[in-house]
Amino acid sequence: MSSPAAQPNSRVSSAILRERDSAREQLAAAWQLQVYRVEEALATGWQEHIQRVFEERFAGLSARLEREFAAGLGAAARTTSENLNRAVHRLASCQSQSEWAAAVLDSTGGFCSQAALFSVGPLFLAPLQARGLAPNARFEGLEVPLADAPTVAAAIAARETVTTLVAPAGLSNGIAGLFESGRCAVLPLIARERSAAVLIAAGDPLDVNGLEAMAAIAGAALERRGRPAPPADAEDSAAHLRAQRWARVRAAEIRLYKSREVLEGRAARRLYAQLKEEIESARAAYQREFLQPPASLPDYLHAELIRTLANEDVAALGKEYPGPLA
Repeated sequence: MSSPAAQPNSRVSSAILRERDSAREQLAAAWQLQVYRVEEALATGWQEHIQRVFEERFAGLSARLEREFAAGLGAAARTTSENLNRAVHRLASCQSQSEWAAAVLDSTGGFCSQAALFSVGPLFLAPLQARGLAPNARFEGLEVPLADAPTVAAAIAARETVTTLVAPAGLSNGIAGLFESGRCAVLPLIARERSAAVLIAAGDPLDVNGLEAMAAIAGAALERRGRPAPPADAEDSAAHLRAQRWARVRAAEIRLYKSREVLEGRAARRLYAQLKEEIESARAAYQREFLQPPASLPDYLHAELIRTLANEDVAALGKEYPGPLA
């Protein structure tokens, strides 16, 4: 028979999990919104304002993070917000996978002393980059079957961070040999709703909260790199690009500033009902700005609501959602 303390503990655990999910959603949304604003500045010739955009937006985000995390994380929250600012600057300029991998590893410097980054295939992990590994560790050319690393495979499948001991039983001989003994964290990097890469971090210190924040940003950066551009042969491509940028920014703002409602609405598959005021305001603005005659633009806002808020699942918007604008 369970003890009387079990129920309060369960409620506390559930509350902590909800707050963690909400924070992770906001971090990913903040990264997404910043990238879109920088793209907009570049495209409209406002290069001189890029630094100001970063400073203003991330000064506010840093303050927001410190307020929201102060009770639970204290000094770690301040470290997270500072590293967030630096990581976003670096990741925003990445043009290749190798640059992205290097930026990811550098961003974890304040949170662990050893780190290895792998890409995730159907059956194998392939090495990307690493830092601070154990003496005589063999990383180059190390391909690890997922069947040999059950703890890593479980984290990838669940898309959740797992902390474990550095041991061959869970990590495989190859991965365990990269690190000194002790604890490690296995962090999937999520892009397009799948674990596209996995970061394994160890050493002292090992700040899992900070690492999770960086993993969220890194995954959003990877997702952004794979996002297709509008068709090159679209009529009046400048107008199409402007409409698509506008839609991305507006959807990203909803995701950032209404992150709890987004999570709840997505889980209940009623995003539109949960966020009706915000979505209808965005739809009305898009209608005024881009769909007045003789405009022939598609409803890019509809596409961004599905992608950014509903994670590519249109049914998550709910039965009340009226569909694309005519």
